[in-house]
Amino acid sequence: MHIDKSFFEDEVRDGFYVTSDMKHAWAAQLEVLKDVDELCRRYNIQYFAEWGTMLGAVRHHGFIPWDDDMDICMKRQDYNRFLRIAEKEMPDGYQLFNISSDKDNDNMLTRIINSREIRFDKEYLHKYNGFPFIVGIDIFPLDFIAPNKDDDDFQCEIIKIVNDVARYGRELSNLGEKPTEEMLSVYEKNIQNVEQLCAVTIDRSKDVVQQMNVLVDQLCSLYTEEEAEYVTIMTLWVDNRSYRFPKEYYQKSVRLPFENIDIPVPYAYDAILKKKYGDYMRLVHTWDSHDYPFYMRQVDILKERKYADLWGYHDTSYSEYQAYKELIEANRMKRQMARKLAKDNNKNKKKIVFMPYKACCWHMLDGLWHEYNDRKDIEVKVVPIPYYYKNYDGTIEPYIDTDMYPDYINVISYKEYDYKEDAPDEIIIQNPYDESNMSGTVHPDYYAKKLALYTDKLTYIPYFMTDEIDPNDMRAYRSMEAYVTVPGVIYADETIVQSEAMKELYVKKLTEFMGEESKDEWNSKINGEGYKWYKGSNADNKIYMLPDAWKRKVERPDGSYKKIILYYIGVNGFLEHGMKMFDKIHRAIKVFKENESDIVCMLSFEGDMEDILSRESEELLAAYSDIEREYAEYIIPNNKIRMAIEVCDAYYGDACAVAQKCRNEKKPVMIQDVDI
Repeated sequence: MHIDKSFFEDEVRDGFYVTSDMKHAWAAQLEVLKDVDELCRRYNIQYFAEWGTMLGAVRHHGFIPWDDDMDICMKRQDYNRFLRIAEKEMPDGYQLFNISSDKDNDNMLTRIINSREIRFDKEYLHKYNGFPFIVGIDIFPLDFIAPNKDDDDFQCEIIKIVNDVARYGRELSNLGEKPTEEMLSVYEKNIQNVEQLCAVTIDRSKDVVQQMNVLVDQLCSLYTEEEAEYVTIMTLWVDNRSYRFPKEYYQKSVRLPFENIDIPVPYAYDAILKKKYGDYMRLVHTWDSHDYPFYMRQVDILKERKYADLWGYHDTSYSEYQAYKELIEANRMKRQMARKLAKDNNKNKKKIVFMPYKACCWHMLDGLWHEYNDRKDIEVKVVPIPYYYKNYDGTIEPYIDTDMYPDYINVISYKEYDYKEDAPDEIIIQNPYDESNMSGTVHPDYYAKKLALYTDKLTYIPYFMTDEIDPNDMRAYRSMEAYVTVPGVIYADETIVQSEAMKELYVKKLTEFMGEESKDEWNSKINGEGYKWYKGSNADNKIYMLPDAWKRKVERPDGSYKKIILYYIGVNGFLEHGMKMFDKIHRAIKVFKENESDIVCMLSFEGDMEDILSRESEELLAAYSDIEREYAEYIIPNNKIRMAIEVCDAYYGDACAVAQKCRNEKKPVMIQDVDI
């Protein structure tokens, strides 16, 4: 699977910092999903995104930023078929992990994993996008509820009884000492009770708990789709008699965008998500960091074996930092002495050099650049530094975007500027990672440690802003390790962050990393007043991104710009409202046309709408084709939706992932009412 190199970069999504490591984990899981999807298509096995993966597909068109795993579900008949076929036909390396394959596993689901060990061989890293750890997808079986209450109650009671025996057996095996005769006697009586109730024979010479778990799994699947009205995850239904859905909700699927692929979600995903999560478009962070990210235990194994550097993990002690700081100070003293000897003590202007690494991040420096550039006592230079994408095999690919900086900046090529010779008073950087990031790197000549030796002050300003982090949000706090305990922060003389609250968290994280004796150092070096200079993106600044035809639509004769409204129609709008949705589109476009002297409408549709509607009805497909023809000049294709989000002034349309992305960009969002 080809994934663009930019995908793997650290990124702030919905205010949450997603690390490069997590992006590699996501990409590896997408590869697993691709192989599962191919098998399911080949054998006509129906599956659906489940839990956070379904929510991510609908609300984010990808992973929930603070989620680290993938879940899918299958109706029991498809689930059993998949297990039989997958064991034989999934690509080499895949294994099924469930109650049948592993006697110590008590989870009533199957996890399909790509390996049982950490691997650094070329073939594995190539297939799984440079991610060496074990990854997989959880597959939940969907079962059908008994058609009458008495049968349902009886089934649930039997499941509870057998499950209790399995749990008791697991407790005995985990005691750490030999169970008493009384315990074993109770256990044996319980086993005999199960044998009588279920008309089965439990083989005492084999693992009894595993046999009980397999029996529970069989009991969950007593009823078929034909005789039932509702579908559920049976282990949840047993304890929570509200967790059920009409079986019609899972009769058909619709494929929604998910990162760089698409994934099937149930036809009635809106109703399902409302029952699962309530107002599911409202962002609710998962604060618990237990086992987050899922691969941390595997990272710890690498550290124990002293192989952590293979995955880019590098530790720095406070004593090492102090020793290097002394070297920096010695270099600065030498320069000061040289200036005195050269009688260059009274130079007229202070020399400050901005060293951005990507044009798209310039807006975070722009405010401070304007302040310095307006001063007569400062000579300002902007020198974009060479940046490279990393490949899993250690090779690199240059990323070049120097022509994308604003026209009002006099950009100087790094090839024409020697910072070692110039020795500026201050260098301001945006990339903090040096060699410690898995997705990209600046040239080693521009590592923070190196730059600090040739300037009197090294300043680091992050290229991003996150939401303010609640101290209880341990996932966000754990992710800070990727951008706080890194060379750019450690070796900069000053780090300017977005707020005083963020400064406190930086200091806390660095102190945990370097030791309590370092706390005063970070308190003095971290500046929490970055909000003074941070500049948000402006839609007018992004007009250059538009194709020429759209530029002509947007620009008025006097050179000013009309407001751009992104009008976005989600899949659920057509599935829920049918022909009424088309009437709504006609009315909305009419309003936009009546105000075309001030407003330009960009119309776009979620997913492959033609394919989706072709499977619904000829009437819907014909109406959609009419819309495409009539409003062709307004339509933006899916591959340009990122651009539309960037340039639009406001969003109008359905509640969906694109609406969420516009909210993230601080654009006004108006959710349409089909009946108005």
